[in-house]
Amino acid sequence: MWGDDQDAVVLTDRELVEHARLGDRGAFDTLVDRFGPRLHGFARRMLADECTVQEVVQDSFVAAWRGLDHFRHDSSVQTWLFAICSRKIVDAYRKRSPVPIGDDILDLGGPSTLGLPLSATTSDAFVDALEKELSVLPPRQRAAWILREVEQMPFGDIGEVLGVASAAARGHYVRARTALRGSMRSWQ
Repeated sequence: MWGDDQDAVVLTDRELVEHARLGDRGAFDTLVDRFGPRLHGFARRMLADECTVQEVVQDSFVAAWRGLDHFRHDSSVQTWLFAICSRKIVDAYRKRSPVPIGDDILDLGGPSTLGLPLSATTSDAFVDALEKELSVLPPRQRAAWILREVEQMPFGDIGEVLGVASAAARGHYVRARTALRGSMRSWQ
């Protein structure tokens, strides 16, 4: 099922979790392939150090593998994985010592490092300014903004990821959007 067969059945995320729960590592590898880049992008926007980002994503998938038996089907697999990653990011914040932010941290390469459409990011300078302003937001506001704007998550899922009520997730997002609107006024 997990080979190069063109006729292989594409399983849903929940089906993959069930197969992985039964010990199918190929199913879990498929989940890693599906969600790894998105979790990496989320962690990258929340943390400054690429080594820490990679460690957080890896730790998130290790925790997911170990916690397969605890996955509740009342949330999506995406929400479950982002919630695990969010907790690992908080753990990384607790462990780290203050590191000065340099220009090299914002140099993520590519025309749109936030996953926004190219039309929304008219220049590298805009992306740099947005990354800089995002980096000074409180972590929950930054996470709420990224999960809503980049990952297109509904507020209920954002609340689950952040461990807060849907209304609180919306509040974090609105405060982030208001702060960004004010700090990015010169780009309007």
